[in-house]
Amino acid sequence: MRYWLLALNEDEYTEQQAYEVEAVEPSARAEGTADGDEVALAGPEGVFALGEVKGAAIVYRRRLEAPAKTVETEQIYGSASSAEADAEEGWTELNPEAWENLVRALPTPERRSDWLVTLSMPIEAVDKAEAVRQFWSYIRSLGPKELPTFVSPYGRELEGTSFLLGVEHEQDPEE
Repeated sequence: MRYWLLALNEDEYTEQQAYEVEAVEPSARAEGTADGDEVALAGPEGVFALGEVKGAAIVYRRRLEAPAKTVETEQIYGSASSAEADAEEGWTELNPEAWENLVRALPTPERRSDWLVTLSMPIEAVDKAEAVRQFWSYIRSLGPKELPTFVSPYGRELEGTSFLLGVEHEQDPEE
């Protein structure tokens, strides 16, 4: 078994943060990868998930709530210009000691809990059915890049925060 760090380009990273998917399919596999190899998935903000190579995909095992900067991600994203970091994804093979250090640097997994996630917007329409159709049309056209959702622990709605693309986002009406 080998250990890898896969640095995703900005577009793929954003896509992976926006939607719940079971796997990521990189544009190419590194030479020497095999089914069962372990992979840390990273974006410009750090490692955001751990997975396992299965066929042409990397199947998620664990996603982090917030990306974690590691020595390896600093070397990859910190040394490249932003244009180079956005250009392509890249594989880096890690030795077992580097892998263990990376995994130890990640936060411990949280216990699963219930969340209330809402999205609401005012819609002007003739009737309820038209309002619902317009709502889903807006959702489809704007998507997670432009529509903030509000998330709070179930039963503690006053503790809610807004998120855009899976990242906490300030909702100041003047910005």
